[in-house]
Amino acid sequence: MNSSVLVVGSVAFDDVKTPFGERKNSLGGSAIFFSVAASHFTRVNLVGVAGNDYPHDAIKMLRDHNIDTQGLEITAGKTFRWGGTYHEDINNRDTRYTHLNVFADFKP
Repeated sequence: MNSSVLVVGSVAFDDVKTPFGERKNSLGGSAIFFSVAASHFTRVNLVGVAGNDYPHDAIKMLRDHNIDTQGLEITAGKTFRWGGTYHEDINNRDTRYTHLNVFADFKP
């Protein structure tokens, strides 16, 4: 069976703070998380948008997972960015900011 999955969603940078540390510019977005997970089981075709600040290494990582990135549009502007703080109970978090940037005009 030659099945594949079409993934349409957000491509983002996450700035995450926890009681144990802080990470900035982590790869995030539902399309990225789902694509990498699904790539272990089937072919994945990714559709999303990122700004021209999105690193080439990130696209290479996706391709190294055999994810088809032809549907990943790189456009002028900044990539979607989310910032959050997780608490001692990791199930609780606060969103500090959401900057849609190029994702605001994304029309797949």
